[in-house]
Amino acid sequence: MLLHAENPLNPAYFLDRAAKNFSERTAVIDGERRFTYREFGERSHRLAGMLRGARAQNGDRIAALCTNSHVMLEMHNGVPMAGCALVPMNIRLSQQEMGYILENSGARVLIATEEFAETARALSSSMGVRLILAGGESSEYEELLRSSEPYPTALVDEMSLLAINYTSGSTGRPKGVMYTHRGAYLQAMAMAFHSRLGLDSAYLWTLPMFHCNGWCFTWAVTAAGAVHICQRQIDPAAIWSAICSGNVTHLCAAPTVLAMIAESAVSSGDGKHGHPVHAFTGGAPPTPALLARLAGLNLHVTHLYGLTETYGPSVINDWQPEWNAEGIHDGCNEQ
Repeated sequence: MLLHAENPLNPAYFLDRAAKNFSERTAVIDGERRFTYREFGERSHRLAGMLRGARAQNGDRIAALCTNSHVMLEMHNGVPMAGCALVPMNIRLSQQEMGYILENSGARVLIATEEFAETARALSSSMGVRLILAGGESSEYEELLRSSEPYPTALVDEMSLLAINYTSGSTGRPKGVMYTHRGAYLQAMAMAFHSRLGLDSAYLWTLPMFHCNGWCFTWAVTAAGAVHICQRQIDPAAIWSAICSGNVTHLCAAPTVLAMIAESAVSSGDGKHGHPVHAFTGGAPPTPALLARLAGLNLHVTHLYGLTETYGPSVINDWQPEWNAEGIHDGCNEQ
């Protein structure tokens, strides 16, 4: 297969660059665990080596049943580094639907975090898929990482398959949407640009990483050399506490989650925190009342709209500075 460019676009290259240029900067915070970009890069390359050691070939499907975690971030890099295709599964689907996805995608390996161990074991048994469980230092995932040699980022056709993301609509079975390396690379660059991510940024993972690959922020944050802060479950009090800690600068969330954060802020009595946080929301537009409440909490919202088929956001309502003079923004984004 011919490459479409002398230097094909692959979002895994963002981590290779960050591991070299920002090696000792914090890359990932996941509870008590922290990894520098050097460590993040090494772990991802060892994951690629693990998959190659398990005889995975270019294009093989590797499924993920993971909460927002360092494991899911490593899979977003290690799987394409190995030349394989990632199949991120919606953790909210039924076991039957997950089984269909494994069968339809042709997944050979399933990597799951400990929160979903019971479901993952049942899926492995019924579907005949190799299961690797990730948890503490003694988990099989960690043991295999330690024993695997780092594998260099595979040189692949940028138009080849990077991931298969399954829709979860209300009609029919989940439908697989095929992402290319080039498409994900360009979307990640767009998200980094439009969200103004930089070296001083810290992105709180309230958006599921399985959803459109986290709108491609799984790679955008790394491209900017920013910090990934993993939020393993939607806990409004924990989210507001993280915001008030002063570490969070960016997050993405549905309007309902933003409303939950606002309610948590009121119930906590902490009120407005000291630094602005850029929040990005999709789907139905948040109400003017909610935007005003969030602006009062120093959360400044940008409304996006997208589809699984468009790698996440495809339309962005950037606030234009000259609109400030109109006096109609009521808490809208003022970037």
